[in-house]
Amino acid sequence: MNLSVVVATHNQAPLLRESLRALLDQTLPKDDYEIVVVDDGSTDETSAVLQEFGPQLTVARFPSNRGISAARNEGIRLASGRLISFGDSDIIVRRDFLTWHLTTHQARGPRILCRGPVVLVPDVRTARHGPLPWLATSPAYIDGANVSVERSALLEAGLFDEKFRYGWDDFEIGIRLKRLGIGRVFCRQAVAFHLQPPITEANMPRLLRKEEERAKSAVYFYRKHPTPEVRLLIQATPVHQLLYWIQSGGGTLRRENIEQIAHWLQARRLTGLTDFALRGVLNRYYHARLRALLLDGADRPKLEGGNHSGQ
Repeated sequence: MNLSVVVATHNQAPLLRESLRALLDQTLPKDDYEIVVVDDGSTDETSAVLQEFGPQLTVARFPSNRGISAARNEGIRLASGRLISFGDSDIIVRRDFLTWHLTTHQARGPRILCRGPVVLVPDVRTARHGPLPWLATSPAYIDGANVSVERSALLEAGLFDEKFRYGWDDFEIGIRLKRLGIGRVFCRQAVAFHLQPPITEANMPRLLRKEEERAKSAVYFYRKHPTPEVRLLIQATPVHQLLYWIQSGGGTLRRENIEQIAHWLQARRLTGLTDFALRGVLNRYYHARLRALLLDGADRPKLEGGNHSGQ
């Protein structure tokens, strides 16, 4: 087996169905790859969706939510492929996606990491039929939504750190892979489309909670690797503080008034501006929590406990 695709999922049954359909409809011959799905304690219709695909999948299930890092690690352990490609249930790929990953490894030889662009899209139709990005590059060494690497390298690196709550786990293992001498090759043709519906007033409370968890994970990341590189990655810089202040209208947009302002913008069909305003509040909230945690160190005991998936 050349390639194993590890898909971690949690309570995203409708999106998972579309993601798996895309992964099974690849130009790569079926004998060249397998799909390993790890259900991270889902309580929705995920089990029924997985049954629809039957023996085309290798499936593992956690009885409770353990987090995306634990799910990815379980998938790595179950995988039989020489190469591991990661995908989440909100990622849609086109038919040549796995072929590009595999041929890149074959062309560039061992001890490399292949990653491609991740494009945010609002729905499945755009992912399948929308135009490819004209600018497809990224300075980031790794992105867990679109990466493939040798299974042996992941085992050598020690797998994903399961103490991460939400986010940064892929960046952190990337640092360890880089230290092992794993080279990065960017394949602009291997595009992953990340389904991200527009931010709305209704889902703001949930998204604010996720930003809180993202800030805690960012601080844990920095405690493990206290370097200028990581500080830049987690956006703990005065430049980011200024940018997010500008995005929030010079501090005019706040959690207390954003719903009213978003409603006013939506009533005038200013959808793009609405999303920008809501994202500005989320970014500024993340940065404020990040700064507070870095200053007081309050994250340390909390991060030793449970691990919640942000899938």
